[in-house]
Amino acid sequence: MKRILFGLLLSTALQAHGYSVWIEQNNLVGEIGGWRTYAKEKAPEQALPQGATYSLSQAIERSLSQQLDWTNYLPGSESIQNFYLLTPAQRSALQQRYTIIYETTKSYYELVALKEKSRYMADVVDAVQAASELTNRMQKVGNINQLGQLKQQKELLKTQLEMQSLQTKTKEATERFIQRMNFDQRNLKLDVENRLPTPPKDVRKLTDKERRAIDLGDINSPATVQVRSNARIAYENYRERFQKVRTYQIEVLPNQKKISEEKLLRYNAMLIDVFHLLEDAEDQRKTVMQYIDANAAFLIQSVRLEKALIDAQMDFSNINAR
Repeated sequence: MKRILFGLLLSTALQAHGYSVWIEQNNLVGEIGGWRTYAKEKAPEQALPQGATYSLSQAIERSLSQQLDWTNYLPGSESIQNFYLLTPAQRSALQQRYTIIYETTKSYYELVALKEKSRYMADVVDAVQAASELTNRMQKVGNINQLGQLKQQKELLKTQLEMQSLQTKTKEATERFIQRMNFDQRNLKLDVENRLPTPPKDVRKLTDKERRAIDLGDINSPATVQVRSNARIAYENYRERFQKVRTYQIEVLPNQKKISEEKLLRYNAMLIDVFHLLEDAEDQRKTVMQYIDANAAFLIQSVRLEKALIDAQMDFSNINAR
């Protein structure tokens, strides 16, 4: 009788311990399996000291002031309807202006994207580390087997390596930006924006003037064919990248959010285990990273398109001035 009573007490104690582990596990996966970065309202980030954030407009202004041929550049020439009014030197300065803007924007957005991905990965690493610690404790009390523990350890190592790779790439991008801005020691504490701008809702449409400039005309030298072809390619790439980032923004990310919420509901109902949520967290990570990459590519292509269209319009004006 005593053995039976002791067995019942032991069974009850084990069940209670297992339930307490499950509650702890459940609280943790609310962070691991939840849509932490892009679907939940985030707490406001602590503002940086005034002047610490270096905006894209500031970067472009600095680059133009240091690199543009101001002697020949005609202010307002980018809005002149008839480019053939410009002298050859003024045309060259105008093209130089858009080249500087494109290269500066590309360098800036590449750095912002890497910083955004690094900040997101820091949250992912914290969650995976917490999950790894939990699986170690669960394995000790027999709630999971060693195979599950080993898989989680592998996931932790992979995540840490990815974080290290992102940190290295961010440092490289930072150094490239420092070189492009020609920063000195006083400027090294400046930081770029925390996140990339949100993509626009509507695609950019070509004006009638731009369409005429990129269509094939009667005079087609090799140089003319190339500049117009480059502009058409730039516009097609722009449209494709716009469609991609908008699809991620209005379909893929919300869809992933719903999937994550459904899996969390199933976990709370004890229909799936914690490893299903860890797999979902990996899907979330990939989706967010892909969205950031798509947004950066679109923003950079937008500026590249503007440069290509200016080149085509100037070439078009050259032909019609002959």
